Amino acid sequence: MMNRILSRRERKKQETRQRLMEVALRLFREHGYDATTVGEITEGADVAKGTFFNYFETKDAILPALAGWRLQQLEEVLLPEHGALPSPVARIKLALRLVAEDPLSDPVLTWRLFAAGMHYRGIRPVHALMNLLSEQVRQAQAAGEIRADLDPVYVGGVLRALFFQQMIMWHCGHRPAPLPELLDAVVDLLLEGVADPQWRPAT
Repeated sequence: MMNRILSRRERKKQETRQRLMEVALRLFREHGYDATTVGEITEGADVAKGTFFNYFETKDAILPALAGWRLQQLEEVLLPEHGALPSPVARIKLALRLVAEDPLSDPVLTWRLFAAGMHYRGIRPVHALMNLLSEQVRQAQAAGEIRADLDPVYVGGVLRALFFQQMIMWHCGHRPAPLPELLDAVVDLLLEGVADPQWRPAT
């Protein structure tokens, strides 16, 4: 009986935490991070204001939790059994497009997220994204789409770096094509290389 009660309590806590994150993400998207208060988040989640601090030390502390939740959702979207494309390289492109479309990729939120990820324990969003990409690279190697002699963590890190570089250029106004096309081109560029067919390395 006691175990059942504790299980209910734990389930209630998880539901409250999830509701706070869902409301926070919606308000950040609608009103911006700085304009959203903890009181508005707790009001939207229908809990007392003090309840927020039972789960998150500050408003900034909710950001790494949001990133972890969104990346977990992304991992599920990329599962072939959930309808994802069979090609791992295609899934890499899909992952980058979905991350770019996420409200957390807003420049202000991204900056806050980086700072919060360094300060608070738990998930480091940048590392988590690299892990997700590295796993897709491993699957691409197994499928014969990426060279098997390359370190998948290294390739995942390069993909992550190119993604953030492209996002910075996009938000700075350099937009030669729609963002999804640019992100796809970044993956193709990495996989195909930039060398002219006639080029030979200097000896």
